[in-house]
Amino acid sequence: MQQITILVGAQWGDEGKGKWIDVLSPHHDMVMRFQGGDNAGHTLHVDGQKYVFHHLPSSILHSKVISGLLAGVVINPLNLLSEIDQLPTDISLDGRFWISSRSHVITPWHVLKDQNEESRSSMAIGTTLKGIGPCYADRVARQGLMMAHYIDPKKTELWLERYKAYDADAGVFLASHQDVMDNFFSARQQIAPHVCDLETRLRSALKDRKTVLCEGAQGTLLDLSHGTYPFVTSSHTIASGALVSMGVGMQYSSKVIGVAKAYVTRVGEGPFPTELMGSDGQKLARLGHEFGSTTGRSRRCGWLDGVALRHACEVNGFDELYLNKCDILSSFGQIKLCTAYEHEKHGRITDFPEDITEYPYLSPIYETFPSWSEASLSGGSLPHELRQYLGRIEELCGVKVSHIGIGPKRQDYIKVS
Repeated sequence: MQQITILVGAQWGDEGKGKWIDVLSPHHDMVMRFQGGDNAGHTLHVDGQKYVFHHLPSSILHSKVISGLLAGVVINPLNLLSEIDQLPTDISLDGRFWISSRSHVITPWHVLKDQNEESRSSMAIGTTLKGIGPCYADRVARQGLMMAHYIDPKKTELWLERYKAYDADAGVFLASHQDVMDNFFSARQQIAPHVCDLETRLRSALKDRKTVLCEGAQGTLLDLSHGTYPFVTSSHTIASGALVSMGVGMQYSSKVIGVAKAYVTRVGEGPFPTELMGSDGQKLARLGHEFGSTTGRSRRCGWLDGVALRHACEVNGFDELYLNKCDILSSFGQIKLCTAYEHEKHGRITDFPEDITEYPYLSPIYETFPSWSEASLSGGSLPHELRQYLGRIEELCGVKVSHIGIGPKRQDYIKVS
């Protein structure tokens, strides 16, 4: 078994990563979320109960697994505590939930700033309005509030004085919303026991041959550098971002798993070459229950984009693909797979454009496949039509589809032989 397994989304997020983290967690010693904040939403269906996690790793229901939030995560303390309070009473986090002292804290000012900037922007990108972007921006500007400083009142005061000088608008807000800030700081007493030098502990565990599963949020096409910029998130969602957040080199054996849907969805603004505007898109949304677990917004839906998926495979170096919601496509007589684009000026292209101004000139080139019946998935073996579809995906991407999801529950999957 590889010491480090990194699981990331291969599309624009909402691929169903949380389910697979939940399935794989018992086979690892530690599970670490490596980026993003509570703009993510991982939904689990376990023993008849539905759980939606925004901060907490999707391993948190497994009592023998250490779960953590690494340095690359940004955290809203009050929202994190609210999430913890909603856990089943028999789930104890004592000693097994770690928060990196190097992670950064989302303040009430970040949330307000995010909301104001999105409402005033001439090119809104459809953020979740949770302060993620402004928090990461302050981190890059070297003005952010580290978790180690948040839990220490004296260090917090030093940060506040410096930050007011850095951002005058923030100074006005902080001075006039003392009750909001008092509530914000009230969470640190409960947060503090979980905060530690997580990355040092992690490196020590790896030296002792422990195994680590890294959980990504959002998806490859929302990566800050390799996604559809500027319609992206504020962190690095790709597999190499996990190593940066963990603070480890490449000396450990690793495996990278990409998770995709058998079709594609996107929340918010930005290019989407295979988006379906008619009845097929509406049908995908209805059958797939395509509504955001964080925002509740309906997701845009389209046929699987093989060009974008191959881009994700190459950027991440996937060793294998997990393909979710194969059961949803069983309701269609025929399904389509985009294998290339037709560009108005350049003709047929097979690479994912890095410049979003090129997307209006693109039209997807499709191949059509017969679908399969949902009943044919119940026996644990794959119908011929599905194997044909998976084979073409593997041919396009150069990566094997090793598992398929056929429902939302923990046990609803088939291992592809």
